[in-house]
Amino acid sequence: MPFKLMAAAIMICAAFAPAHANTTMDELVEAATQGGYENITSILVAKDGKVLAEHYFGGRDADTLHNTRSVTKSLTSMAVGAAIYQGALLDEHERVFQFFGDVGPHDNMSDLKRVITVRDLMTMSSALACNDNDPASPGYEDKMHERANWTEFVLNLPTMEGYARNEGGFGPFRYCTAGSFLIGQLLERAMGLSVDEFADDALFGPLGITRYEWYRSPSAEEQTGGGLLLSTRSLWKVAELVRAGGMWHGRRLLPKGWTSAMTSPQVSVDETTSYGYLWWVGEFKSATTSAAYPAYYMAGNGGNKVVVIPSLKMVTVITSTNYNTRGMHAQTTEMLERYILPAFERGAVHQGR
Repeated sequence: MPFKLMAAAIMICAAFAPAHANTTMDELVEAATQGGYENITSILVAKDGKVLAEHYFGGRDADTLHNTRSVTKSLTSMAVGAAIYQGALLDEHERVFQFFGDVGPHDNMSDLKRVITVRDLMTMSSALACNDNDPASPGYEDKMHERANWTEFVLNLPTMEGYARNEGGFGPFRYCTAGSFLIGQLLERAMGLSVDEFADDALFGPLGITRYEWYRSPSAEEQTGGGLLLSTRSLWKVAELVRAGGMWHGRRLLPKGWTSAMTSPQVSVDETTSYGYLWWVGEFKSATTSAAYPAYYMAGNGGNKVVVIPSLKMVTVITSTNYNTRGMHAQTTEMLERYILPAFERGAVHQGR
C-alpha cells in the first residue's frame, strides 16, 4: 500500500499532552498495554549506545522480526554508501540506466530518463512519473506489486510532465517506492552480488545481525523499498551505526561524510519536514518543556519509527502494526513527544518498577 506523508505527524501540538502530565516510561508502557495506543509491538530507548528501556507487547519479544515497511528504504541508502566505500559506485551521481543495458531497450526512454541519478532516486526527486500518494500515477506502488517483474515495470515508466530541476539540481519531491526498489537492483549489478548477499556482507554481518527476512517480488527480486523484517535491537544497531558516522567497533562501514549527507535536508517536503537520502529530517518537541529537538529518522507504514536525536545521543525505536490507518504516524510521534522525551529529559527513562 502507498506510504502516506507524515508531515502532520512531526509537529504534534502540546495540546496532545496536558502540562501536568506525569511523563514516565511506566505510564507509556501502561498506555500501550491498556489500549491507549493501538497495535504497538515494541519500544526501545537508548542513550549513547546503551539501552535504557526495552518493552514488547502483544506476545512479541526480543526475537520477534517486525515488518516496519518503508524503514527498509533508509537501509537502502546505507547500502549505497557501502557500495561507494567498497568502490563499486563512484558516488551518488552515477546515472541509473547505464546499469540496465542487459534488460533494455526500455519504454518511454528520453533524455530525462537517461540522466536520472542514484541521488535522484534517494531523494524522491527523479523524473519518473511515480507518486505513491496518487493512485493514478503510473508508478504507484500497488501497480508494481501486480507485476511479476518489478525491475521491468520501473525501467519502463514514463517521465513526469513538466519536470524541472531547481537550482540545487533536484526535482519536486514525490514519494516513490518503485525508485527505492530500483536502487537495489542497481546495487546487484554494481556489486555482482544479490542484495541479500551484499547487505549481509557490508552491513548486517559486521553489525552482528543474523536474523532478517526480505520481502520479494514474484520473480524473487528483493524489495529494497519496504517490507524487510528485523528485530527491534537490530533496528537500534542500524541507527547507532548512522549516529556513529558509519563506524562500528572501530571498523568503517560507510564512507566519511556519507551519514551526514544521508541525514541532512536535501529536498523540502513541507514547511517542517525535509528528506535526505531516504531518511526523514525534522524535529520533535517535548510536551513538558516545549524544547524542539532536531532529528533524523526512519519511518514506515503502521507508524513505525526509528528516531535519532543527535543532541541527546538518543535513539528510539517504536514498532507498530497500525497499518494503513489514519493517525498511525501521529500516534507514535505523540508517544515520543508526550512520554519518551520528557522522561528522557528528567532522567526517568527506566525499565519499570
